[in-house]
Order: sequence, then structure tokens, then C-alpha cells
Amino acid sequence: MNFFFVNLHLSNLKISIMKAKFYLFILIISILCLASSCKKKPTYYMPQEFKDYVDFPVGSYWVYEDSVSRIKDSIYLYGRNLTIYELNNFYCNCEKLEQNFYSSYNNHLRAQSWLISDDPSFYVYRGYGYYTMRKNWNVEYIINYDSLKIIDEWYKNVYCIYNYANDKTYYYWVKYIGLIKKENVDSSENWLLKSYHINN
Repeated sequence: MNFFFVNLHLSNLKISIMKAKFYLFILIISILCLASSCKKKPTYYMPQEFKDYVDFPVGSYWVYEDSVSRIKDSIYLYGRNLTIYELNNFYCNCEKLEQNFYSSYNNHLRAQSWLISDDPSFYVYRGYGYYTMRKNWNVEYIINYDSLKIIDEWYKNVYCIYNYANDKTYYYWVKYIGLIKKENVDSSENWLLKSYHINN
């Protein structure tokens, strides 16, 4: 008789332990789910101020002339892709602009934007020119000009970036137009915008 009660007690104890393990398992899973949802990576988007200088519709083109050699370069935008860039080992997701150009001087050009900090003002663009909204390790200084004359046309609110780390080049940008001048310090190249068409 005692043996029967001992077995019954042991059976009840096993059932209790199994229930406790099950509830512990559910608790651990719940904690892990909550922790993973709390650690969801933020998504950063390019500021509109950034896009206004570099993001243009497919079919837009720009014609430049080197002021020294008189060589012309026609740049035609034939591909544009705007996506959310997800990288497993990165601290965030970010909006990414990719462009494909045909250049009569350089054949094909590929451009893209990327984020170098968790601050969206640290977006960088590189393609047929270099653009950023603020100084970084490539940019020595940024100057705003009220106006600047390129060939026979005046442009207002010109944004100049000096990229000293990569190519020692001055890039001059105008909102809704793009790059209007590119001047390399080490060479005689000085590309000036002759004409353009934004395919709105």
C-alpha cells in the first residue's frame, strides 16, 4: 500500500516538474521575443535637403565642358533605384539611392548614397560628383555662395564641397540642378556645366 502511494506521489511530482519546465520554457521564449522586438534596428531616410541636390528622374542629362581641353562630357541618367538597405551586421537600416549614368567621356558611371553615422545628416553621395550635407573625414570644408557664374549663366545658392581625402576636388552643387562645376586641384581638369535637362 505504501509502495502505491510512493509511486503516485512520484508520478504527481514528475507531472509538476514537467509543467514547471513547460511554463519556464514559455517564459524564456516570451522574454526573448520581447528582447528582440526592443532591439529592432531603426530605419533612417535621406533628408529631402540631401535628395534635392542628387536625386533626379531617369531621362535627365547634363553636358559639361573642360575649360582647358574643351573636351565635352554628356552624362545621361538611365537607371535609378531607391531602396531600404538592410545589412545584418550594421546598426541600422537606411534608405539607399543607386543611379546608373552613361558618360560620353567615362562610358558608364554608377552612383550611390550611404549613411556613415546614425545621424541622417551624415549621408554621403558619390557618383559623377561627391556630395554631403556636413563635414566628414573626406571633406575639409563646405562653402555656400550666394551666386556663381559658370560659362554664361549665373547660378544662385551654390553649395561647394572640397573633398581633400579622396581626389582633392572642389564640387559645386545647385539644388534641383545637380553638379554645375568640378575642379581638380592636382590636374588641369575644370568641368563646367554647359547645359542640362531635368526630366520632370
